[in-house]
Amino acid sequence: MTQAKIKKFWDEQAEKYKQEVRATTPADIIGRVLEIDNIVKYIKNKTKILDLGCGNGYATIEFAKRKNIQITGIDYSKEMIRQANKALSRLGKSLRKKIKFRAEDMLEINYKGEFDMVITCRALINLLSFNEQKRAIKNIFHALKGRGLYIMCENTLDGLNKLNSLRRLLGLKEIPVRWHNKYFNEELLFDFLKKHFDILSIDNFESLYCIASKVFNAKLTPEGKEPDYLAEINKIAAKLSSVGDYSPTKIFLLRKKKK
Repeated sequence: MTQAKIKKFWDEQAEKYKQEVRATTPADIIGRVLEIDNIVKYIKNKTKILDLGCGNGYATIEFAKRKNIQITGIDYSKEMIRQANKALSRLGKSLRKKIKFRAEDMLEINYKGEFDMVITCRALINLLSFNEQKRAIKNIFHALKGRGLYIMCENTLDGLNKLNSLRRLLGLKEIPVRWHNKYFNEELLFDFLKKHFDILSIDNFESLYCIASKVFNAKLTPEGKEPDYLAEINKIAAKLSSVGDYSPTKIFLLRKKKK
């Protein structure tokens, strides 16, 4: 596997889904909306934000619609950014003023204390190794102002393993890590993060939804068929307060340490 192959995959997703929410999550639309809704909880008004690995800008635009912010979305897929700018061109003037999109690689950015907040949403897991992920996190550290916030919405092996333990109990196959992803080992991640950030909270916002959608709904689906991601049980679970730690995707709220 190479970074070029992963980038080609995302270029093709952008070409296929254009400005749709499905460009970065083709099947689980409810899960994608849940991510956005929960990230918004941590976004403060009147802040300058970097949305790192923004894809086609769907979430970036949602953040700007819901909060009084200035936000820059960057992605290494030029096709994703092309679609993001197409979506931006269709917005009203006042909203367009709040948003910028740029084609840049998170491993190569060189921002120095420019942002109050940085957001990643399943972006770092598309890097090839933990060393590359650590390099991106260092770039995020440098991009933040003095005590800026990093909203890290990423996937961990620990959460996936716990979810798979429930699936095994019901005789379901384990969910594998997708070919283009590298999930975090939480112990290694925390050891590294603590050198650069204070860990304010860990939000298992998607745990109940994963139990409902990827365990119960999967079990109720006839053998040989794909589970319906828009099933009523999924919709109900997405509206309820989450419980437990049974989701790969978590939000780590981090504050930059003073050096």
